[in-house]
Amino acid sequence: MTDNNQDNQEKTVTSSADTLPEAESGKAAPPPAAPAAKEQKSSSSASILAIVAIILAILLTGGLYWHGHKQAVAQADQLNRLQAELAQQQSALQAGKAEQDARIAAVLSSQNSTAEQLDGLSRKVLDLDSKRPNDWMLAEAEYLVRMAGRKLWLEQDVVAAAMMLANADERLAALNDPSLLPIRQALAEDIAGIKSVQRVDREGLVIKLNSINEQVDRLKLAGVIMARAEEPDFTLSGDIGDWKENLKKSWASFSDNFVTVRRRDGNVEALLSPQQHWYLSENLKGKLLQAQLAVYREQQEVYDSALVQSRQWLQDYFADDSVRQFMLEQIDQLSGQQIDVDYPEQFTAQDRLQQLLDDRLQRLLTGR
Repeated sequence: MTDNNQDNQEKTVTSSADTLPEAESGKAAPPPAAPAAKEQKSSSSASILAIVAIILAILLTGGLYWHGHKQAVAQADQLNRLQAELAQQQSALQAGKAEQDARIAAVLSSQNSTAEQLDGLSRKVLDLDSKRPNDWMLAEAEYLVRMAGRKLWLEQDVVAAAMMLANADERLAALNDPSLLPIRQALAEDIAGIKSVQRVDREGLVIKLNSINEQVDRLKLAGVIMARAEEPDFTLSGDIGDWKENLKKSWASFSDNFVTVRRRDGNVEALLSPQQHWYLSENLKGKLLQAQLAVYREQQEVYDSALVQSRQWLQDYFADDSVRQFMLEQIDQLSGQQIDVDYPEQFTAQDRLQQLLDDRLQRLLTGR
């Protein structure tokens, strides 16, 4: 930029020298000092701009270098952290793999030991099967006794329980083993105890209660029963001495055409609204349903209370017709039923059969 300024100055001087003769021929030329000052001032401004540009370039370069250096340091720190995490995860993975290998080895060892035990037990069972084939029938008898207990205590099925105990006794009789006589005696006592249990026809009771429940919608509410009104006697007497009484009767007969007053004796209950009638019918159905559930649950008090309440509502709120009469008769028949039954707490033969099987299995395992 300085060289360009100097060239411009030389051109200016040259042009001034070239035009000097022309100025001398006409007007006087301006003094040469003013152009030199302008040239010196423009030269100093250009120098300042150049210095400022250099400083800005240096600052920009330094800022870019500092920013790049910070990013490089941050990336290096992040890389080191990721490498440390990767090393930690690799070590944890190796430790987990070693632990898993140890567990697999332990499981394989346990499986091998279990397989050996099963092989030994299978051989002993085969040996027992060849030596004592009747023990399977003994196990069948024990299973039948257990199933009889479930039928009796869970389902209250006395007939099925007695049949299973009888089948168990047949299995023991087929073994023809005198040592089993005490167990057969215990089975006979258990069968006798079951047969002595009072049988309750629960299905029949529930069916009857259901038939009563179906008749509820056919019931009619009892209407208001009014007492018979007293009819006044307006007959006049033919005796002259009864003129006062005849006068009263005549006046009463005359006034009866305007106001009639009849007296009725007795309590009159208010009628039920349709909504109350619906609630009453539904409550009656609920009581009968409660009695049905009590039959299956053997809840004697609940059963008796439900029937008593049902009978009371039938008598108080419903009309005396054939439907109500039928329901009352059925409830009277069901009220005397005993639904609570005392079952034997356990079978005597079950513990003895289980003990016999355990003893024989123990002898088998010990090889005696």
